Amino acid sequence: MKTNITIATFIVVLLTAWMVFGSISAENGAKETEAAQSQSEDEKPLPSVRVRDSIAEPFAAEVTLRGKTEASRSSVLKAETGGSILEIVAKRGSKVKTGDPLIKLDPQNLPEQLEATKALLAQRKLEHEAAQKLQSSGYQSETRLAESGSLLAQAKNQLAATRIALENTLIKAPFDGVFNERLVEVGEFVAVGDPVASFLALHPMIVTAEATEIEIQKINATSPAIAQIGDRKVEGRIRYLSQSANSAVRTYTVELEFDNPDHTFQAGLTADIVATTATQMAHKVTPAILFLSADTDGELGLKTVEDDSTVNFYKTKIIGSADDGVWVSGLPDKVTLITVGQGFVLPGSTVKAVQDSSIQ
Repeated sequence: MKTNITIATFIVVLLTAWMVFGSISAENGAKETEAAQSQSEDEKPLPSVRVRDSIAEPFAAEVTLRGKTEASRSSVLKAETGGSILEIVAKRGSKVKTGDPLIKLDPQNLPEQLEATKALLAQRKLEHEAAQKLQSSGYQSETRLAESGSLLAQAKNQLAATRIALENTLIKAPFDGVFNERLVEVGEFVAVGDPVASFLALHPMIVTAEATEIEIQKINATSPAIAQIGDRKVEGRIRYLSQSANSAVRTYTVELEFDNPDHTFQAGLTADIVATTATQMAHKVTPAILFLSADTDGELGLKTVEDDSTVNFYKTKIIGSADDGVWVSGLPDKVTLITVGQGFVLPGSTVKAVQDSSIQ
């Protein structure tokens, strides 16, 4: 019996010792694990991103407006006196100078009327001179003198009207241009006001285009501009900017004028106005590194690495394009751009910046 009690006591002592030493060992193990984890966190490497340095350069963007060529002046010539078409003097499509004859109307008896009114005017002059002499001698009343003066004035007006009517039987070029279309044929009768021909001025020529409300704010009357017609470029000058939008399509009319002395270009050709905006400082980047930030409601921008190795985000705006990238504004003059890895780092985080040797 005493032996059994002794054995039981020995077992209890062993169990107690095992529990005490096990607890101490577990506590030490937990501390070692915590220390190891802490050391692991301290030694965790920083996220790595590729970067390149970028320096702003002067940049002038181009605004391209789609349009077409038009005559700088266009006129529909109308008959100023009635009569039948006697002759089409100028050839359709021919270049003419101001005052060159285009169409001749039958003058009918206007030459004879002109001679008659000349004779009548001579008679009225003699009568009025005689009335003046008699009135100065006291043999003619003031009334008679006034009457002769009135008849003389009427004769002058009649002569002038007959001359104008005769001159109007020959329709002439109103300005240097092109006799584009005849609207009548020989033998046709025209009344006063009937259209007889269309006439165009192709030197200078204009390109007319429509600009959006954003585009119209980028250019002005002094903006350098060219006309792009097919594969040819012609220097020009902006001569008109609409100050009110077209109510139907909300666009603004822009006209560019350019010299066309040899009539190289015709009206109605598809053409562009390419205007250069004011110069500003900008960075040229590849579109692949532009980033839409979820933190700023999807604003377009670029991520950079600052001098303290922290990430920053700049909201940018594309102001032009090139064959090898786009030009953006909104950045400091000198920045370090993140070219790879921008999607995995947040503004304010610390990163390891590695120069991107693949981008020159």
